[in-house]
Amino acid sequence: MSWVERPLTLGDTNENFFYPDPLGFWTEIRRWAMELFRLRYPTWGLGEALALTSLLHVGDQPARLTTAVELFAPHVILFLDEASWLASGLEAKKPVSHHIKDPHRAGQVYEGFWGELADGVVVGKAPQHPTMHNLYRSEDMVAYLRGAPLPF
Repeated sequence: MSWVERPLTLGDTNENFFYPDPLGFWTEIRRWAMELFRLRYPTWGLGEALALTSLLHVGDQPARLTTAVELFAPHVILFLDEASWLASGLEAKKPVSHHIKDPHRAGQVYEGFWGELADGVVVGKAPQHPTMHNLYRSEDMVAYLRGAPLPF
C-alpha cells in the first residue's frame, strides 16, 4: 500500500490508518490516548478513547491545524515533536516543563511541557516522539502524560 495524502475525514476510516506499523507508532498513540482520557474518565476503555482521538499531520500546512481545531473543538492538543509545536504558532500560558531520561545514554534528557492556551485548551509537547519509544522508559512517558492539567 502506498501512502496517499488525503483530506481530513470524519466518520470514515482514512485508508492510511491501516498502514503497516513496524516502528510501533500506533501502539504508542493508542497507549498515550488511553492515559490522557483516563485523567478525566477513569473507567473508559480503548474504544471510547480512540473514538474521540484525532491524529493530524500538519507538515508545512499550519492551516490544517486551524481547520481541525475549529471543526473538532479539542480539549487537549498534544504535539508529538518540537517541529510540529513550533510550526503551530500557538503559545502556551505558563508551560510546565517535564523531563524524561534516556535509559541508554547517561546525561541525555528529553524535554516536553504541558500548559494551556488562552481559551483554556490544554496543550503539550511530548518529550519524545512515539516512534522513539526505545529511547524512553514506558513509565516515564506515562508520568509525563499523567502530568497533564485536567481539561475544562
